[in-house]
Amino acid sequence: MIRFLNNLLYPRGATCLYCNHPRNALESSCLCPSCLEKLETLRIEDEACPKCMTPLAGDGECAFCKQKGLGRLQAGFAPFRYQGISRHLILLLKFHYTDDAAPVLAENMLPLIPPGTYDALVPVPLHHLKQRHRGANQAETLCRLLSPKAGLPVLPLLTRIRSTRPQKNLTPFQRQKNVRGAFTASRDAHGLRILLVDDIRTTGATARECAHALLKSGAKSVTLLTAAIADKSSKE
Repeated sequence: MIRFLNNLLYPRGATCLYCNHPRNALESSCLCPSCLEKLETLRIEDEACPKCMTPLAGDGECAFCKQKGLGRLQAGFAPFRYQGISRHLILLLKFHYTDDAAPVLAENMLPLIPPGTYDALVPVPLHHLKQRHRGANQAETLCRLLSPKAGLPVLPLLTRIRSTRPQKNLTPFQRQKNVRGAFTASRDAHGLRILLVDDIRTTGATARECAHALLKSGAKSVTLLTAAIADKSSKE
């Protein structure tokens, strides 16, 4: 209901989602041309690790991979750094019932899905109480947009079996402990090459735990796709 009222009061493209400029937003992105250019400056470029897209240190080493941040994930990809406009769009989608923030994120995630590489999209789930409170799961929203263009089904193979504390203010060790054993996966995952979808990757704790559950249920491989990657200083 809240999302319906929000869309009724603020029709798609009425204002730019970032600068709020009236009647200057492109309908395809809900951003004005100037803000769309600013979003492009946050794109993760070639100086990132080819396996996890973390910015490389001066010596060319990837600190995230060195610390085994992917765990059993095959790889991890994202179009943007989690800053400025990308951060704003994700927060709108996640907490403010603004589904119009999703299409531009999904559009830029799509080129990171090579044809024939995966069998299904699987959203990182929310606990049912949290989803009821928010009204929607942002990972599912992104999956629904990606599915028809990627030619992949969205399969709800994961269930969050216990509610966890918000990860925002936890240390990496606390984050991993917080989500340990929080997910279970359907046996329907058996033999599938899964593309796990979420909004942000920070320490990777949630994604690693999801991958553990999926692989335990027989998945052939699990790769992570997010809209953005946060740096070490982020508390999201």
